[in-house]
Amino acid sequence: MLKRKLSLFLTSLAIVGLLVTGCGQAQPAATTPSSSPVAAVSLPAEDPAKAIKGAVETYFNDIGSNVKDSYKIAEKDLKDALDKTPDKYVILDVRRADAYAQGHIKGAINVPYGPDIAKNLDSIRAIAKDKTLIVACYTGQTAGQTDSLLNVAGIKTLSLNSGMGGSGTAGFETRGWLGQKYPTVTEPTVMPTVPAVASKSKAIDEAVQKYFNELPKDSNKIELPVMKDALAKEADKYYLVDVRKAEDFAKGHIKGAVNISYGPDIAKNLDSIKEKSKGKTVVVYCYTGQTAGQTDSMLNIYGIPTKSLNFGFGMAGFSKGWSSDKSYEVVQ
Repeated sequence: MLKRKLSLFLTSLAIVGLLVTGCGQAQPAATTPSSSPVAAVSLPAEDPAKAIKGAVETYFNDIGSNVKDSYKIAEKDLKDALDKTPDKYVILDVRRADAYAQGHIKGAINVPYGPDIAKNLDSIRAIAKDKTLIVACYTGQTAGQTDSLLNVAGIKTLSLNSGMGGSGTAGFETRGWLGQKYPTVTEPTVMPTVPAVASKSKAIDEAVQKYFNELPKDSNKIELPVMKDALAKEADKYYLVDVRKAEDFAKGHIKGAVNISYGPDIAKNLDSIKEKSKGKTVVVYCYTGQTAGQTDSMLNIYGIPTKSLNFGFGMAGFSKGWSSDKSYEVVQ
């Protein structure tokens, strides 16, 4: 009897041992954590030169395909848009504080052209999230520079065609927001505080901020009489780029200018412009100055010293520009 009980006891121990061993083998796969932590993904360091060139090329390559409006908005189109869907837009007025105080588009925020834009770049990006930023200046030229720089910094931006314009600027009496006699207000709108938005490229942000922080007194523009005099005395110090359409260039242009039309052709010729203009200052001109302003800032951040011709070459219905003065030489 004792032997039988002992036998049963030993048999039970064996069964329990088998069960414990079986559970012990299955458990580690399900519950035991890995002894090695997951390695963090290391992203390659950004190449500033490559990032900037890529952004500039994309900016110009998009013109005509993804961008149909030359990064500009006509006065009437903006008026209609603000009347219908004001919440889709943010207006940035880059004129001096005194001009802004005299009258501006309702809701416009004043960030004067220059270092203030560099200082407020993150805030501008934040308030423009999911909206279109509209930049307004006096005639459109410095807004063009601002427009292009903010776009490459990842902020969807358009510049107001002919700027605020109006009787305060000769030749713009009937052009721009004021020239069209659209309504203005004097009550300022302060920069709102909103959550930050991540930058897509530190290198591009730094290049944009450097541009605004280091602006020369001439705002990277050259006045018509100054250009005329400079070409008469030392034409070899300048490399002129006419960014108008080829057919308009053929009808007449400034002596010595090369034609590289605004858009993908500029992206394709970036390195050529850089090489051929070594030791010179590039001067870009268009019809009225606005798209030349865009080109001017893009070439500068790419490392090509550039200025845009104030008021451009001129065009029908525009009383300013190189061709409006018959004493300025035009060749074919």
